[in-house]
Amino acid sequence: MLTGGRDGSHGARADASPVIARLVTILGTALLLTGCSTEEGRRAQALLQQAEAAQKALQSSTFEGELTFAYGGEQVSMQFSGATSNGGEWFSMRSSGIPGGEDFSMQVLVRGGRAWTDLGGGWQSGPAPSELGSSGTMSAAAFQQLARYVKDVRVTEHQLIGGKPVATIGGEIDTAGMIGAVTKLGSVAGGVEGFSLDFSKLGIDFGDIEAVLTIDELTHLLDSAFISFSVGVKGEQVELELRYRLTSANEPVELPSP
Repeated sequence: MLTGGRDGSHGARADASPVIARLVTILGTALLLTGCSTEEGRRAQALLQQAEAAQKALQSSTFEGELTFAYGGEQVSMQFSGATSNGGEWFSMRSSGIPGGEDFSMQVLVRGGRAWTDLGGGWQSGPAPSELGSSGTMSAAAFQQLARYVKDVRVTEHQLIGGKPVATIGGEIDTAGMIGAVTKLGSVAGGVEGFSLDFSKLGIDFGDIEAVLTIDELTHLLDSAFISFSVGVKGEQVELELRYRLTSANEPVELPSP
């Protein structure tokens, strides 16, 4: 439960939470860089650009989701929730299914230029995290290079889900090819000429990412996301699934008081 002082939704724009920002950046960029040569690809690009603009204009939000790892007959789950407002950001995560009963919970709070972390023993103050990346990290040419690894994209609009009209974007990404391209970019590899990584030599085999995003056609916000993807590491297969849902937008929220 969120506790503490109430932050209204009519102040300055709230910074997007790291989870949402990374989700929109990674999936929005990759999915939509999308076969822009197809009609569905161009429409997907327009929808995700609208979603990114709507995300930047958010005054406040709450969200929830789950990340699961399945391997060797075991399944580990991490449930998360959070809130953003003009007063700051709050993020909470708890695990279940960790072998040996080593489950954990944590909270992170950033407000007023300060940061706190609670790992179960009370709030501890620490330095505020730096901004995550920037829109200028990669050039347009780099994005065009990554686009070739999107193998398929599908767009379905004007569906009524949960009583509201949504657009659905689905697609598959050649994960290994995309990651290999990223490591060759000078901006990512620190400018080292010819830098690259051969993941096959490391015994790592990436499966394709399958993603389904839904966008609220009234607010243009990313409403939910489902991403699945597998990684083989030296013969062991790990299946990952991420589910995300926006639970409120531009409504008053309360952040914890450390």
